[in-house]
Amino acid sequence: MSARIDRRGLLVGGAAALAGWSLAGGARAARRETAPAASEDSARAEPARTLLLLEISGGNDGLSTVVPFEDPAYRAARTRTAIAREQVLRIDAARGLHPHLAGLHGLYGEGRLAIVEGVGYPRPNLSHFTSQDVWHTGRAEGRASGEGWIGRTLRARHPSDVARARAVHVGAVLPYSMTSSTHPIVHLETPSAYRWVNEGPAIAAAAELPPEGAGREVRDLRALIRDARSSSTAIRRAVGLYRPRVEYPDHPLAAELRIAAALLQGGIGLEVVSVTHTGYDTHDNQRVRHDALLRELDESLCAFFADLRGTPAGNRLAVLVFSEFGRRVADNASQGTDHGTAGPVFVLGDAVRGGIHGRACSLVELAAGDLVHTTDFRSVYASVLEGWLGTPAEDVLGARFPLLSLFA
Repeated sequence: MSARIDRRGLLVGGAAALAGWSLAGGARAARRETAPAASEDSARAEPARTLLLLEISGGNDGLSTVVPFEDPAYRAARTRTAIAREQVLRIDAARGLHPHLAGLHGLYGEGRLAIVEGVGYPRPNLSHFTSQDVWHTGRAEGRASGEGWIGRTLRARHPSDVARARAVHVGAVLPYSMTSSTHPIVHLETPSAYRWVNEGPAIAAAAELPPEGAGREVRDLRALIRDARSSSTAIRRAVGLYRPRVEYPDHPLAAELRIAAALLQGGIGLEVVSVTHTGYDTHDNQRVRHDALLRELDESLCAFFADLRGTPAGNRLAVLVFSEFGRRVADNASQGTDHGTAGPVFVLGDAVRGGIHGRACSLVELAAGDLVHTTDFRSVYASVLEGWLGTPAEDVLGARFPLLSLFA
């Protein structure tokens, strides 16, 4: 094996593969009221603020999530999938949340849920993959522009500390937002067969490099591998010993959010945790499928918030809930909705300035049957970066965008 091994390949693929593992059996352990104390080798300074990314993947129907129940154009366009006025959980005289979002409705009433209306981007693309790439990079060019926006955020925040793992994705597929050319990002998989992946291809390749003394590149790579293994051990310990303060519902999303809670309370210095809720491509039978998905989202997310509420980890957390696009205004003959453009984004947390932000899309002034976005999603990112994480948004997004007052 040549001593020339790509550092970028190790950071993007090797560290993730090294830390890839699953934990479905951890929920069987007995409860405990507090998170475990971090051991000496895993204890790290906790960041002042943290971010949980929750992607609802497949294109969430925003008009069935935040329902414009008093708009006659909504009733005219949704002849098969409209939500009855009396079922809507009202947030003002014209809008309300889906009836299965009772928990989030409660958080809205407490001022801990911000709803950003009409979020999208110019020249929208209705391909799941292309639109996700735009959202995941924060740039119109998608993957052609380079790494993900979280990878850029880590580089902007920690330009000289490139070994420590500060971001984790929990779930089967690592989103492109969580890729970095400079910083390791840990990927925890949760398949039904539990296993610990000891070596990824890049790690195995590094193991075949010449002994110590072969040069700075080799020493740097081995130091990175040691740090990745140390981080992985600390992460496994944090999740394995965690005892939630509430009972999580029996949903796949809830299981991943339970792991997210363990990571955020684990004393291991994480700044970003990511999870994905899939299945929102509701071309048919939407009232059954979408209703079930929103119930799972609501119950899982509210259990997560109840678990963290009043803890230091909960106090320093903000949650960003987004989807790659919305659905078309009119429903289809299959009692579903097809790929659309804009939709709402949720931001949750104790320090969030709750309420409605941005402006609702018109249901009559459309672009070929689709909503015309009123808020660029990068304004949401910029507001989270600057208003919550204290990171210059232009360093991450490559341009400036109007800021929203999402945080108190």
